[in-house]
Amino acid sequence: KLSYYNEYKSYLSMALQLCRRIITPLASRMQRTYLGTVSKLKTEEEFNEAINGSIPVIVDFYADWCGPCKMLTPTLRQVVEESEQEINMLMVNVDDFGDLAQDYDVGAIPCVKIIQDGSVVGGFVGVKEKDKIVSEIKKSVS
Repeated sequence: KLSYYNEYKSYLSMALQLCRRIITPLASRMQRTYLGTVSKLKTEEEFNEAINGSIPVIVDFYADWCGPCKMLTPTLRQVVEESEQEINMLMVNVDDFGDLAQDYDVGAIPCVKIIQDGSVVGGFVGVKEKDKIVSEIKKSVS
């Protein structure tokens, strides 16, 4: 019976080591704090407050019915979450805020404007790959 006990103990020890190898890296990734925020626009006042702050803002002009918008938004979220610098993302539904979209010359969606200190400093129209989005942000934001 002692040999079964030692064998069982050995298996438990190996299982514990395996769990530590898997769980520790996952836990460290989960503890990462994000510098920026992602939110959907609720009021124009909220928009004005966000763009006139000191933190750069990625403004995602989108519509719920827009297929390319649905493809781009998760990538934008990922870029904000992985960013080394503080940057916020504000999602603006053009169906709800048409005047705002018009004010920012949004002619097609998805349309992304990068705004810092109240001024548009960069942006693009259409779906882009993650590395191109990161490059555009780095080029635009000081």
